[in-house]
Amino acid sequence: MPAPIASSPVEVRPSAPSSERQAELPFGPSAQVRSVLPVHSKAVKEPSGIAFHPGRGTLFVVGDHGDVAELTRDGKVLRSAKLGSRGFEGVTVGPNGRLFVLEEKKSPKLYALDPDSLKIQAEYEVDTKIHGQRIIGDDANKSAEGVCYVPEQLAFYCVNQQPPRLVKLKVPLDKKDGKAKAVEAIDLSTVIEYQASDITYDRASGHFLITESSSGEGLGWVYELTLEGKLVRKMPLPGKRAEGLALDDTGRAFIADDAGGVLCVER
Repeated sequence: MPAPIASSPVEVRPSAPSSERQAELPFGPSAQVRSVLPVHSKAVKEPSGIAFHPGRGTLFVVGDHGDVAELTRDGKVLRSAKLGSRGFEGVTVGPNGRLFVLEEKKSPKLYALDPDSLKIQAEYEVDTKIHGQRIIGDDANKSAEGVCYVPEQLAFYCVNQQPPRLVKLKVPLDKKDGKAKAVEAIDLSTVIEYQASDITYDRASGHFLITESSSGEGLGWVYELTLEGKLVRKMPLPGKRAEGLALDDTGRAFIADDAGGVLCVER
């Protein structure tokens, strides 16, 4: 389990590739990449987060300008909504199939959404400090950048973009508002080269997958980490500015590209 952050940042050093079961990822020389949502789609501008909903068999995508959309895995837009000018950076499927969307701002917020109506049902202010020490930044592009839910722990995790940190959140799901309390944090600055762009959880391996966008310069990366923050492996990501990553139940990966559109990657 991640250790609580102390008076100085908790340092987690990369380990040798783990002997544990690895996530089934379709990346590599034999990968086939195709666009499922066009670059210039108006459904979601600047896609930054994506999640596969196992109960519906669909994808949910969020963007930097308050857009939320549900797509088929072939890219057909089933429904979409614009929730103001909120800068959404991550999305995950939580308990009872509810959607949870992360907004990056000086005081980040986690919103619970109804997947049918895409309306906000609850909102929680994300704690940015542990024991008085800031673990989530308050500057643009250095704050909360992605979110995932780990059902085995009944817990949410978010990543801070820069410096990269993994933060465990305790969310009062029985309330319609309140604080998503930061309870543990891991410093990933010795694991992730520059910045964290998004996080997803792979139930099959029990590992985190954290993306690092290329910002349009060369390849992006996905880091596979244990729950303790140890590096299992690092793999290149296709896309111009690959940010969000989701795995479906057939072994395919879907990438939300901040430069526009959604990609499907399969072997």
